[in-house]
Parts: sequence; structure tokens; C-alpha cells
Amino acid sequence: MPESILLALILGTSYLGFNLLALSQEKNWERVTGQRHVPGGRTLPLRLAGYGLLALALALSLERDGASFGSILWVVGLSVGGLATVATLTWRPAWLKPLARIATAGRSRRQSA
Repeated sequence: MPESILLALILGTSYLGFNLLALSQEKNWERVTGQRHVPGGRTLPLRLAGYGLLALALALSLERDGASFGSILWVVGLSVGGLATVATLTWRPAWLKPLARIATAGRSRRQSA
């Protein structure tokens, strides 16, 4: 796989992982959705998915550049993803609404069944 695509995947998975971790916190959930609490049973899956994506970013970094530079690339990717998440939550929290809808989609289907 081309190195530029791997770099984009590293940054994308870091950003998405931090967004999921942010949505698992009630303060950020309220800022994005307007609902006071994260729906029941969604905090742990959001956190597991977020940490899983950060681990995937590590695996992609190691695949791209090996252990020596890949670990440095991962830390840089975490920094960029974290900063982008903070900027999104600060200036455009509505951009994370689709992600919050996806996080609650399975819950609404189970309740209606």
C-alpha cells in the first residue's frame, strides 16, 4: 500500500479514535447532541472502539515505517488527531452528530423490536 495512503489512514484513525473517546464523556456528548447523558450502555463500547482505533493507528504506523520511526510517527499522529478533535469540539461540535447517531443506532433498533 502506498505510504501516503497509510499516512492518511494513521491520521484518520487517530482522529476518529479520539472523537469516539470524546463522545464517551458526558460533557462532550451534551455539547454535540444536546442530551445530558450518554445513552445507557454506550460509554464502554465508545471507549473500546476509540482505543481500538488508536491501536490500529499504531499498527499502521509500525507497518509503514517499522518500530524505530513508526512509533514516533504514531505519537505525531496521536498529537494531530487529538488537536483536530479539540478543534472540532470547540468550533464545530455539530460535525460529530453523525458519529453520535451511529453510536446510538443499534440502541434504537433494539428498543423498537
